[in-house]
Amino acid sequence: MTRERLSITRSQATRRPEIIRPVPHFYEFNNKQILATLKNTTDEMPAGIREIKVVLDGKDPRIPKYKIIGGFDQNCVQILLPEKLLKSDHHQIEWVCLLTFTGFQFKYVYKNSKNKLLFALADEDAYCYCDSDPCAECRFKCKNGFSVFAYWRDEGIFGKSISPFRKLTI
Repeated sequence: MTRERLSITRSQATRRPEIIRPVPHFYEFNNKQILATLKNTTDEMPAGIREIKVVLDGKDPRIPKYKIIGGFDQNCVQILLPEKLLKSDHHQIEWVCLLTFTGFQFKYVYKNSKNKLLFALADEDAYCYCDSDPCAECRFKCKNGFSVFAYWRDEGIFGKSISPFRKLTI
C-alpha cells in the first residue's frame, strides 16, 4: 500500500486558525520611508513621523483585487493590480502587503513591472475547507481576516479586507 505524500505547505490545522495579530498601522518618516507597526504608537513617535491614512474597502481603482487559488496543497493569494493605472505616468505603486492569520508579507513592485503578484501560503495561513481552485468564496470564508494593502507613491495606502463579511478598520 502506497501512502500519498502531502505538500509541506499544506496546513495541518484541524480547525480554522485564530487571528493572532492586530491590524498594522503605517507611518511615514521624513516624507521618504514607510514604517509598518502592529500597534498604534502615534503618541510615542518622534518628530518627522506621521501616520498614513489608509483608504479602505471603497471603489477607488488603486484598491487591489484578489483571487484565492490553489486548494489544499498549493494555497496562495493572487493580487491583481489595475493595468490602466500601472501604464500611467501619474501612478507609481511601490509595494503590496498581504495580512494573514499569522502576520504579513510584503512584495515590492519594480517600476510598475507587473500587474499580478502571488503570495504563497503555508502552515496556518494555508488552511482551507475544500480543494476548490480558484476559491469559490463560499459561506465558510477560509481566509476571513486576511487583508491586502497597496502603497502608491505620493497617493497613499489603499486596503481591502478579503472577507466581504468583515469591514477592515484601522
